[in-house]
Amino acid sequence: MNSQPDITDVVIAGAGLVGTPLAQVLAANGWDVVLLDAGEAASRSSAAAVRDAPVSAGPDRAATPWQAHERVLRQRCTALSLGTQQWFAQHALWSAVADDAAPIRQVNVTQKGYFGATRLRADELHVEALGYVVDNANFTQVMRSMLAAQGVAFHSGARVVAVREQASFVEVHLADGPPFRARLLLAVDGVSSAVRESAGIGRQQTDYGQAAALSIVKLEDAHHGVAHERFTDTGPLAFLPRTGPYMSVVDCMEPAERSTIDDLDDAAYLARLQARFGYRLGRFEAVGPRLTVPLLRIEASAQTATRTVLLGNAMRLLHPVGGQGYNLAMRDVACLVRLLGTNRGADPGEADLLRHFVEARRNDQRQVVRFTETLARGFRGRAALPGHVRSAVLLGLDTLGPLRTHFARRTMGLTS
Repeated sequence: MNSQPDITDVVIAGAGLVGTPLAQVLAANGWDVVLLDAGEAASRSSAAAVRDAPVSAGPDRAATPWQAHERVLRQRCTALSLGTQQWFAQHALWSAVADDAAPIRQVNVTQKGYFGATRLRADELHVEALGYVVDNANFTQVMRSMLAAQGVAFHSGARVVAVREQASFVEVHLADGPPFRARLLLAVDGVSSAVRESAGIGRQQTDYGQAAALSIVKLEDAHHGVAHERFTDTGPLAFLPRTGPYMSVVDCMEPAERSTIDDLDDAAYLARLQARFGYRLGRFEAVGPRLTVPLLRIEASAQTATRTVLLGNAMRLLHPVGGQGYNLAMRDVACLVRLLGTNRGADPGEADLLRHFVEARRNDQRQVVRFTETLARGFRGRAALPGHVRSAVLLGLDTLGPLRTHFARRTMGLTS
């Protein structure tokens, strides 16, 4: 490996949904890998606080029958495109999480009050599923449990505070403990990336002027693996299937609505959801804790610095409509893993390799950002395209086979 034992091939800052599987695959390919995680105490977020909050029983339900549901109602999730799932399977990681992943068999895209709609079906596209929904906490826990077997050195409570460039490595300084030296530093440390800031990489932020309430609902009827994206006057409303009678909800709203909606009790919020969505999924029986967040697009001004690559939310945060953010990040990961594999034995942080990575990913990134922006702005309630135009777009997608296939392949992460 390295002639100097104190210099690691790759240090990864961030042990979440992107960093942990990335560490696994790089280690399996023969690289020395150190994985750093800020740790529960240092990085506990508002999302974690909501996850651990009690689920109120509400006036119409007794506590005991609902105790089995409360754990599920707290969980946050991520939708994996088919392309992302195939990458996990290719690297022998999928079988460990497959049993807890909910397949998406169909996606219905509709607009409230208009006829036009688009339906994407896995069987028509000759695939088992369009994608899968995984529980974030369980997924990360399973991935972390496999680190030792691959020889990954995992350090929790390791919060990066500074990065210093040296001649043939970067030095990663922590809030507590000695620094690590690496030929290549991969920053997957989130939107407020300390690595990005230390590397002097700026970022651009766009406020969509919207917020989104994230939650999980329990259904009266089975969802049959059907996901729904419904465009309404106040913004998109997405339902993603979970295992069992549950769906994750992304409820976009205008800023003026946020304080009112945050103050709603469970029964009132469920009534609002039911009114916006209708009864295609039957009656909504329960809702877990809600986390309301502003909707922003944040993008770093560069993806690389000396011996450093930004990945995941450290590089880019997208509007949740279309579910493209995580899957775009994993295509970045797949490309980087492939390039490192073809240069095995060489310096992983070599400038030409990183330049090649940026060039290889540019077109896909631009297309996904443009696709997401079109959905976020073109279908945004009263400020968007006229309703009849949006309806015509959806109807056109549904009736024009090649166009619908292209749209489906984009959402499945199979077009790059």
